[in-house]
Amino acid sequence: MSKAFDYYVKTKEQYEKLSANLKKNISQISYLRLATFVVGVFVSIYTYAINQKLISAVVTIIWIGLFIYLVKLHEKAIQKKGFADALVKINERGIDRIEGNWNKFKDNGEEFAKEEHPYSGDLDIVGHNSLFQWISSCATYLGRLKLKDYLLKPLESKSEIKQRQEAVKELANKIEIRQKVNAEGMLISSESSNPEELIKWAETTQVTGGSLIEKLITNVLTLAFFTIAFLAIFTETVTYKAFLAVMVINLIVLYLGGKKGSSILDTIHEYRTGIRTYENIIKAIEEEKFSSQALKDIKKHLYTAENKKASELIAELNNISNLISDRRNMGYILINIAFMWDFRCLAMLNNWKAKYGKYLRQWLELIGEFEALSSIANIAFENEGWCFPDINEEGFILKAENLGHPLLGKRRVCNDVTIKDKGSVLLITGSNMSGKSTFLRTVGINLVMSYCGAPVCASKFTTSIMNVYTCMRVSDNLEKSISSFYAEILRIKMIVNASKANNKIFFLLDEIFKGTNSIDRHLGASMLIKQLSESGASGMVSTHDLELGELENKMTKISNYHFQEHYENGELRFDYKLRKGISTTRNAMHIIKMAGIEVE
Repeated sequence: MSKAFDYYVKTKEQYEKLSANLKKNISQISYLRLATFVVGVFVSIYTYAINQKLISAVVTIIWIGLFIYLVKLHEKAIQKKGFADALVKINERGIDRIEGNWNKFKDNGEEFAKEEHPYSGDLDIVGHNSLFQWISSCATYLGRLKLKDYLLKPLESKSEIKQRQEAVKELANKIEIRQKVNAEGMLISSESSNPEELIKWAETTQVTGGSLIEKLITNVLTLAFFTIAFLAIFTETVTYKAFLAVMVINLIVLYLGGKKGSSILDTIHEYRTGIRTYENIIKAIEEEKFSSQALKDIKKHLYTAENKKASELIAELNNISNLISDRRNMGYILINIAFMWDFRCLAMLNNWKAKYGKYLRQWLELIGEFEALSSIANIAFENEGWCFPDINEEGFILKAENLGHPLLGKRRVCNDVTIKDKGSVLLITGSNMSGKSTFLRTVGINLVMSYCGAPVCASKFTTSIMNVYTCMRVSDNLEKSISSFYAEILRIKMIVNASKANNKIFFLLDEIFKGTNSIDRHLGASMLIKQLSESGASGMVSTHDLELGELENKMTKISNYHFQEHYENGELRFDYKLRKGISTTRNAMHIIKMAGIEVE
């Protein structure tokens, strides 16, 4: 089908095989780990029972060490399999996007939808069957936020758009690192997807743990524990009661001294998977060579003022987090009592935070930036025939050749469109279902894509930078006691106010004032179009009101276009091609008859 499709199929098969092999490896390690535990415990107990205490101690140390090694090996194998499974899923998603099955993706960004946004709801930017759902390969929380900002807060200068275009072009050809970053991000557990608590800990100036007194108490109590334990095992001068007394003392000190720090340790433990993932992602970005300025800037800011790599510093935090296990685990409780482990971990965390905590938010936001750029790059990689728009900062222009709706896939029909002057309005007429609303959305969504640095669904596309406003899908709101007509009025008011404050407005109006009678609808629409045009706003208006076409004779900046239908063997057919002039056909009666209504 395409180079992208072939890549996805080949890579998916490759990682499916790797995942199957890792699954076998995991099973083998599990059996070996179990055997090590059973045999080790038996030998330790047996040698101790025959009064070979020294041998028992040595054997115990050896099998515990081997068991821990196998646990780590098992954990790494599981991580590798998780990474391979993620890559399988990523390439499956790529295949689904190309084949038009992307609307089943779970992440559609619906929580970002806002009624008051100038264009989001009408142009399907977020939510079900949206641009966000189609392109997003953001796995981290901040990545999703950044992609949302890309789509809902367009860039406002040619230099910014060109810089992002260059980054998208470069990433489109760097599929391996894009997929690696995506796969790593998918390994973050849902419980720690939002890193805000981790960032808050890193940015707070509150010091918990690590004072000289705490260090002294920690070392004294640890030394006392092991000294008495050794004497209790290998001599008869100290009884087990003294050993129990030391354990109780340590436990009390941990409880009293660790109240403030326990929540911090729990937070770091919760984010341990995320921290490891952030390290791997940042390291991958650091090791990659980039030529575009936006990607160079991301890489540049992954260093501290002292020129230390973010990946190495996140690795330090990762190492500390690995030392903090589930604090309710019996094994951890014993280690905690013996080594005063909570105190030691808090001291290490406090030291790390004091040096590097202020950088953490920036680093995680840069990961999000890379993910958002990678999502936009999906468009370029999978649609080689599309073009990157030319941005015009002088005068006003919107000109497109073979412009199609990016979300319609094989069903799209492409058209040419040109709007040259400020204040120009295309008045589009046509019968029901002929394609008027879809064409307005086609223009609108491609403008949004052009302003976020993405390629557009066209062979050629030139545009000025404009603020897009729409009034298309309007419905009543029972909760706010707002009728559909009044909701439309509020929407129109927003557009009118914007046109008064800024003449770089591009509006898309679909069947305006349809909630009132034909006389008021015609008069209101005529006055609105005239006012918007005279204020310098440009745009497109679709309507069934053919009389509005007379505006072309009264205003030089109004142009009439239409869609039409035809009949084949008594059935209605559409070609969805834009034509000059006013519509000359109607199909309402035919559709009414299809509903079973008798028409005389």
